[in-house]
Amino acid sequence: MRFSDITGKEELKRRIANTVDIGRLPHAQILLGKEGSGGLPTALALASYIMCENKTDGDSCGHCSHCKKSLKYIHPDIHFSFPVVKFGDKKREHTTSDDFLVKWRKILSENAYMGIGDWLEYIDAGNSNPNINVKECNDIMTKLNMMSYESDKKVLVMWLPEYLGNEGNRLLKLIEEPTDNTYIILVAENQDLILQTILSRCQLVKIPVYESNEISQFLVDKYEILKDKADQIANLADGNINLAIQIGTNESKDFSDMLITWLRVAYKSDPIEINNWVSSVTEMNKDEQKNFFEYGLHFFRQFVFRMLTGNDKVSLTAKELEIAGKMTSIINADKAEFIADKLNAAIECVGRNINIRIMLYADTLAVGDVIRKN
Repeated sequence: MRFSDITGKEELKRRIANTVDIGRLPHAQILLGKEGSGGLPTALALASYIMCENKTDGDSCGHCSHCKKSLKYIHPDIHFSFPVVKFGDKKREHTTSDDFLVKWRKILSENAYMGIGDWLEYIDAGNSNPNINVKECNDIMTKLNMMSYESDKKVLVMWLPEYLGNEGNRLLKLIEEPTDNTYIILVAENQDLILQTILSRCQLVKIPVYESNEISQFLVDKYEILKDKADQIANLADGNINLAIQIGTNESKDFSDMLITWLRVAYKSDPIEINNWVSSVTEMNKDEQKNFFEYGLHFFRQFVFRMLTGNDKVSLTAKELEIAGKMTSIINADKAEFIADKLNAAIECVGRNINIRIMLYADTLAVGDVIRKN
């Protein structure tokens, strides 16, 4: 991956590339950011930039022999470490990241913004608890103490060092006193779960969450999603581009239209119309249902904020702002809070062994009753 492949974050990318250009790249650093903020893509682009022979305008060239291999995640001097579970017939204590490299390379080519849940599902982890074990740590020390193969540099990209646990202490000497031209890049999401002894030996680089406009433009450019729909998804994703990708690639419905239809059906409380609307929701898969309920919750939170403050600078699209303006004549803050509570309860119910059809029918009648009250 190159820096130009990462959407947005222009100032951050320039700053990181500049540390390489001026020879101030720390030998060990932690890229810290929430899931979906782009920490892993940034680490991959930095690794490619370190190896590139023809750096141009703050980015790797993409054409030299080092780039061709690093962009396919097969460069022999770029090593990867990440949480794994038992592999095949191997004992868990003998399993390392190397056993999963084929799947690792494939998922990176599909979505480098992934979260741990995506990775565990991809490797069929089931209920197994992932970690980075003793053998992995020993292998890392062996790899980074050996001579490099093709470059004069060596790079370790470790994704989620939180899963090291106390085994991270085995890497302290390597982190504090690495061999020449060795760079360790840790990509973390939760600073509190990293050993303090590791934190104290690494330079911390904070990765900010994505702005909604950056996510929206990314969805439009990469997935050809219509702008209004992309704006809707970006607001719902709340800075998590991985969540936006999941919603954008699985949803074709306009949630704002679905929400208005629901409120209209609830207001009329016609049994046949309610049944038809409930059927349309139950035909959706659980992820789609959850995304719709979360969208509704997001909408009513913004609706109440706008109503109480009179401020139009809320995370709503132009279409949603128009809808919110029309709704104020029949839905006040108390009614909106009641509807939001129903949506929040629906989110919790998705995935449980609950008859969602009965729940939605009852909730729709209750919401209709509240909306009609003066």
